[in-house]
Amino acid sequence: MIEIEILLLTLLRLSGLTRRQKTGNRMKCKFEIGDISTYRSELMGWAIVWIMMLHFTFTQVKPLGFVAQYGFAGVELFIMVSGLGLFFSLLKDGNLKRFYKKRLLRIFPAYYLLGIFGSWLLHHDTLWQYLVRYSTIGFWTGGLYAEWYIPSIVALYAVAPLLKGLFDRRQLVAVALLCVALLAVSFVVVALQLVDKGEPHFFLLYRIPAFVLGMACAFWLVNGISAGRKYFLGLMAVGVVAFALLYPNHHQVYNYKYFSLLFLLPLLTVVLTTVSKLCPWVNPVMRAIGTASLEIYIIQGMFFHAILTGQMTIPAAWHDAVAVGLIVGSTLSGMAAHWLIGKSGINRLF
Repeated sequence: MIEIEILLLTLLRLSGLTRRQKTGNRMKCKFEIGDISTYRSELMGWAIVWIMMLHFTFTQVKPLGFVAQYGFAGVELFIMVSGLGLFFSLLKDGNLKRFYKKRLLRIFPAYYLLGIFGSWLLHHDTLWQYLVRYSTIGFWTGGLYAEWYIPSIVALYAVAPLLKGLFDRRQLVAVALLCVALLAVSFVVVALQLVDKGEPHFFLLYRIPAFVLGMACAFWLVNGISAGRKYFLGLMAVGVVAFALLYPNHHQVYNYKYFSLLFLLPLLTVVLTTVSKLCPWVNPVMRAIGTASLEIYIIQGMFFHAILTGQMTIPAAWHDAVAVGLIVGSTLSGMAAHWLIGKSGINRLF
């Protein structure tokens, strides 16, 4: 239990729920719902860096290894921020044809273009296999697919207008019951070990409430619901308790570890937005990384796949140095790819 105490105490100290002072300048660090929107790109930047730390791991520098093992929580941040962004996008333009076109053009040009390297170097696909793999269809049909996250986020794009419709009609009880039901089902699946270790469809199932939370934050902001902050902090308190209750099974059952991290999402959000306030000098970097997070995710995913399948090995003596190199390399190449794809004007061809 020492590990959980260290984790929770560290997060709570960083949560910024109190006002702090700097020499000659009083800084207000009180969390507001609007902070999630203000620091949206920064949150995505922190999330993708954390995910890369998890994928490439740190075995020699123990503090980094401790932080890296919880990097799966970066996915929750991504999904929550996506829910918030999609709510605002639908609010700005409710035309569903334009909404879906914009979303698909953000995903698939980068996915297919960068996927050429993965398909050729890692999977040795034929042209048809390449086209199918990166269509995301195989994830749902038992066919070929590259990874689980992008097919999942595309599915969330598909249902976003329906969820926003529930918020617009003030069907808040129905939304809350949906989330509770999903969490209850997910808990049963984990507790009874009904799915295999690392089952990708389960990874989506239990994260749908994170997506709904992002939409709820946007709903509170748009409608000027000041109590939204109290609701969020209330969820944070409940989440910390839920995490503590699930923690005894944290390492014994693989899926418990990742399912339990979902409940720390509100706390992690408060921590990272507070870091953005206290360390504004780091924001431009994290914002730039967050803006290119899709391309970075795709590129680091190829390296991760190569490591998992034994196509790439990391010497034990140089493990952490290579991990840092992979993180930096994936980040810089992803940012370059994002810039090149944007400059190419490929999105304007459709």
